[in-house]
Amino acid sequence: MKRILLFFILALTMASCASKKSMALHPERLSLGMTKKEVIIAMGEHIPMKVIGSKYYEKGTIEVGQYYDKKLIYGQGIVEEIYYLYFYNNELIQWGRPQDWQKEADRIYEIRFR
Repeated sequence: MKRILLFFILALTMASCASKKSMALHPERLSLGMTKKEVIIAMGEHIPMKVIGSKYYEKGTIEVGQYYDKKLIYGQGIVEEIYYLYFYNNELIQWGRPQDWQKEADRIYEIRFR
């Protein structure tokens, strides 16, 4: 009886996981030059992009978007996924994780757009 109950619970768990839509972010789908709308579709509309900063220049506007998600990885526990996306005039010009730029942070003093 215990085996039947265990089998039933296992089968129910597997069936619920199989039908569940993937909630992961998809940065591998990004490419420079995409519009904000294209980025939102590529990353997955299930997790909204949060605009965390913007600045107006004479020749255009810069906006910084953030994607934040947590996922459970076997052996590592809950892992945070954070991506920053930089848009210039609604076009993706740079993106990556915060730790990707730690080495460069001391060398960046000012970004000039001409």
